[in-house]
Amino acid sequence: MRFALIPTLTAVVVAGVLVAPPVHADVSLNAGVRVSQDNNVNGSPDTPNKANQHSDTYQALNAGIVYFTPLDDAKTRYFIGQAGAMATSYNNYNNLDGSMLIASAGIYQQLAPTWSGQLMGRGFSRYTRQPTRDSGGFGGTLEVKKQLTQTFWLKGVADYEDNRANLSTYSYTGNTWGMNLGYVPLADTFVNVGFSQNNRDFKTSVPFRTSTQMLFVELSQRLTKNWYLNGGYASMKNDSNYAGTAYTNHVLSIGVSCSF
Repeated sequence: MRFALIPTLTAVVVAGVLVAPPVHADVSLNAGVRVSQDNNVNGSPDTPNKANQHSDTYQALNAGIVYFTPLDDAKTRYFIGQAGAMATSYNNYNNLDGSMLIASAGIYQQLAPTWSGQLMGRGFSRYTRQPTRDSGGFGGTLEVKKQLTQTFWLKGVADYEDNRANLSTYSYTGNTWGMNLGYVPLADTFVNVGFSQNNRDFKTSVPFRTSTQMLFVELSQRLTKNWYLNGGYASMKNDSNYAGTAYTNHVLSIGVSCSF
């Protein structure tokens, strides 16, 4: 059974970019497009062989608006509100096409000169090619960031999600935790390297639990004042409580984004 992870992960990443306090405006408009290649889009097991694994290319679009305002005179605490939409379209496996509307709100807090944190809650609606998988739900994300030097930082993330689908078989509760190391080698170049672990417990009559471990690297290069070129690679190891279902994915992606 193949479950696309990209929408959930994207929601976490979009919230995560706000962990540094914004200071230049009260409203930010963001948008992006990304093309990715997945070598095992159908989630076929690795054993006894990989003959049934198929690759596909998909495009992801996202757009959103972010509102932020300081809550104290020292500007160490901010309220953040966000609303956005994203859509994914596959070239061959069209049954995986989907879209999502999401709204979130939370608090950013400067904890110490080199420590900061952010707590966000969200609600969302997912739409797919299969109405039984359409769903709504809620979740929350906690992030803690340590600025190691002017160019290095370490960030930890913990996330919870409750997804309620039209057909209960596709409903689940899930948690994700992860860490990533950020680096700014040049003034307009950003690098992220990290690891995450995602667990899902599906509401099936017979217990069905999945886990995904992901290693990733992301590179972002500022092209102009408001435009960025983005690229990334992710290696995912997927498993469940059913024997013979373990499989791996390798995903390459490239895209552009803007922020005003």
